[in-house]
Amino acid sequence: MKTTNVAIVNGISLQVVADGREQLVAVKPVCEILGVDFSAQRAKLKEHPVYGSTMVLSTTVGADGKEREMVCIPLRFFPGWLFSINPDNVKEEVREKLIEYQLKCNDILYDYFFRHADFAMKKQEEISLQLDVVAKAKEDFRNAKKILSDAETRLNRINALTFDEYMASERQLKIPFE
Repeated sequence: MKTTNVAIVNGISLQVVADGREQLVAVKPVCEILGVDFSAQRAKLKEHPVYGSTMVLSTTVGADGKEREMVCIPLRFFPGWLFSINPDNVKEEVREKLIEYQLKCNDILYDYFFRHADFAMKKQEEISLQLDVVAKAKEDFRNAKKILSDAETRLNRINALTFDEYMASERQLKIPFE
């Protein structure tokens, strides 16, 4: 397993452990960064119907450089866990950053679930309107093709009209077969 420090906050390393299947985040260092009780967070994670089933013990390198087993959660669940932490329960110096992060999470979730749905609905409305325009244009085109075909047929008949036919129709330019 490979442990990577992805950030150092207030002198504490935020570690990601690659176990071959997915990246894991050590929970205790994050709790130390935030100033929240690790035992309480571990219990909260363990009781949670989603996070509880994702927690694992993994060997990581601690801040002191020693290897030890730590409670970890998959990196893909890390944002949701941070999102669940009450900013009133964290250190004053990280509170503003946590709130900023949580606001960003709200924006991303809103964009994904609501703005995306709003976009999809408006797009579908525009597609429906445009399908009507296309259907009308096709109908107009079919009508224009018929008018063109009829006009070309008449033109060809006029071109084919002979002087004798003209005289036979009492000097009228009547098109035969009308």
